[in-house]
Amino acid sequence: MDYVKENLVYNPAILFRGLPAETADDFLTITQAIPGKAMSYAGGGVPRPQVLQKSGIYYTSTEDEVYSIDLHHEMAYGKSYTSKLFFFCVQEPADGCGGETPLVKSSDILSDLDPEVVRKFKEKGVKYARYLPDKSSSDYMTWQQQYYTNNREEAETIARSLFDNVYWDDKDNMYWSHVNPAFHPHPKTGEKIWFNQATTHHRTYYKSLPSFSGTDIPDDKYPTNTYYGDGSEIEPEVIQHLRAVSWSCAVGFRWRKGDLLVLDNMAVRHGRIGFKGEREILLHMTADT
Repeated sequence: MDYVKENLVYNPAILFRGLPAETADDFLTITQAIPGKAMSYAGGGVPRPQVLQKSGIYYTSTEDEVYSIDLHHEMAYGKSYTSKLFFFCVQEPADGCGGETPLVKSSDILSDLDPEVVRKFKEKGVKYARYLPDKSSSDYMTWQQQYYTNNREEAETIARSLFDNVYWDDKDNMYWSHVNPAFHPHPKTGEKIWFNQATTHHRTYYKSLPSFSGTDIPDDKYPTNTYYGDGSEIEPEVIQHLRAVSWSCAVGFRWRKGDLLVLDNMAVRHGRIGFKGEREILLHMTADT
């Protein structure tokens, strides 16, 4: 992985194609040679089961394949976040069936954003809010799923290590909120990076999904929501502007079996185009070293 270490800061998306690797076990062998601390996904934003117990390898998503996943960084909403992302293709989508991974550089997004929008986020930051129901009342994004434990105290300990405000209601549902800057300094270059999940965690993302169509849910009961850092609402036109600019700058990446894609999580956002048929992409995350 010397090539990645030497070049990722200049080329924040690197593809290795044609490796003698095809399976999850092969990917495990690769990840065991990757320097840096493996990052857990406990407290993450979507259901993401581990492929192999205690391997640090996860399925990228179990969300319904028919819809696309918005462009995002990984875990930009807490006190700590992953530095490098390693994606591995076990099953490529069939030609013409979708499933591409769109990629976009954070710097490209920033250069096209309305300066007034940028100023406001720079001044206020982003407040993230989360609702995690107990498994007794829901089977979607429960705190047991998202923290990989049935122990409430253990889940709370992890949550408090990531987020400033964590509390429970009388039905054992977890809530948390946390304010982060909209910009973070890149650990290698010192450059201020547009690094946040103001759009993917906004409730309108879920309102657009088929699984939430026609439901009457209070805003605080959507899985995630975002506000300006002072708690005020982000204007709908601003959310739309952020999404439009992100997608207008993105390029689609088509998978082939055995592909290993390495991303600088701060410099590049990724997403998923909806698909039909089979598709299996695995993920390993590391902290910076």
